[in-house]
Amino acid sequence: MHRKNEKIEISVVQNFICDLPARLKVLQDNTPKIGKVWGDYDFFVNFNSLKNNEKVHKIYSQYIPKLNFYNNLEKDWAGITLSMVNEIKTPYVIFINEDQQFNMTKNEWDGIIDECFIKNDVDYILMNKVDKYNKEPYISGRFPDENNITIKLWQEYPAPSYLEGKHVYFYNGRFARHKRISVEAVYKTEWFKERLKEFILKGESCTHDIPYRHKHLCHFYEGYYDFYNGMHRFNDLKCAVAKKDIILHYEDVKQNEFHPLHNTK
Repeated sequence: MHRKNEKIEISVVQNFICDLPARLKVLQDNTPKIGKVWGDYDFFVNFNSLKNNEKVHKIYSQYIPKLNFYNNLEKDWAGITLSMVNEIKTPYVIFINEDQQFNMTKNEWDGIIDECFIKNDVDYILMNKVDKYNKEPYISGRFPDENNITIKLWQEYPAPSYLEGKHVYFYNGRFARHKRISVEAVYKTEWFKERLKEFILKGESCTHDIPYRHKHLCHFYEGYYDFYNGMHRFNDLKCAVAKKDIILHYEDVKQNEFHPLHNTK
């Protein structure tokens, strides 16, 4: 746990493509908001395509002061991501995709970070589907569909309710309402490195069903860290999710449905 008034050092890592005009528009609209909230952070961004590379670089350069921008075209999501995480000098890292739209102020974000890392020694802040898991019935440890497979992993139902803080809800890994380790999160840097290294070593040998089993997609990582190998495996992981809908996922056009490489077998 950190001292009161200590500045928490965080870096941001992204590794993505953006071929579609509608998604490029989201990037143009959202990046200025990111700069206002996370402008003090070091960014490590790999754009994994030639198409729109110059446009994306220009957008980031305009709004992200501490930018490390790469155009590594190798189709190896985890390998490239790990290489960037290895450059990080901060104890915490955010991995987030380009289609998460900001809905928060810097003061709101700073309040979350203070509560999670100064007042509590949180390991993992969920940054995907925040607007789902910060509401009932999840708050009370229930699911809308009580046949949800996660209940079998818990071995008790309902789960303990979230512990309510000022800015976030707290829960541990055993009773995570999201059975997967979502890649979009704030991690302790060393723990994220461990997860990436394990995935690179063991991902191809995973036996449970994974919808997008392609090494150039982060979906493969999330599919590997699912079921008994997901949050359930890390019972004591100290987790948090924002009480406010701080980010909203752009759902209108799925990039992975259109990029030709994403349909390879």
